[in-house]
Amino acid sequence: MKGSGAPFSIGTLDKARHLPWRARGRLRGVRRNGRTGVLLIAEIREPVRSFTDRAGVVSVRENGLKICSRDRFATAPKFVDVPPGLHDMQFTVRRWRASRTSSFRRTVELREGDVLVALCDPVQPNTFYRKSPSMDSWIVGIISAGEDVSDSFKTRRPPPPTVAP
Repeated sequence: MKGSGAPFSIGTLDKARHLPWRARGRLRGVRRNGRTGVLLIAEIREPVRSFTDRAGVVSVRENGLKICSRDRFATAPKFVDVPPGLHDMQFTVRRWRASRTSSFRRTVELREGDVLVALCDPVQPNTFYRKSPSMDSWIVGIISAGEDVSDSFKTRRPPPPTVAP
């Protein structure tokens, strides 16, 4: 799993990790319909009117063809139907300067009803409400059709106190 260009980090999808609220809603709808595919989430906080060489396009490619992408003009989570089977995926953050572009490949096998979730937090200009990461960070994982993840995406609340008799 060798990448190219700028440094990046890859993590695994933990069921206890909180996804952005728009992504949770999209994932619930996709799973309710039993669809198989890729859900791309890009945490882009860059203003539409800004111009910077850090601006990037986050995309997922299969066998060299772009199947979905997100940029500062389209930030909502994107779901694309993909047939079950073995897929050679390339995850890319493309920028104006080629030296700041990062990408890596991963081969995944999707069964009927599986959803490949790819969450990217790319390097961006710092904003007053959040500092940009120092490298592109990806969290990639498969949520299987049989898994019950309905409670893992809700906010965790402590159990109600019990009253002793």
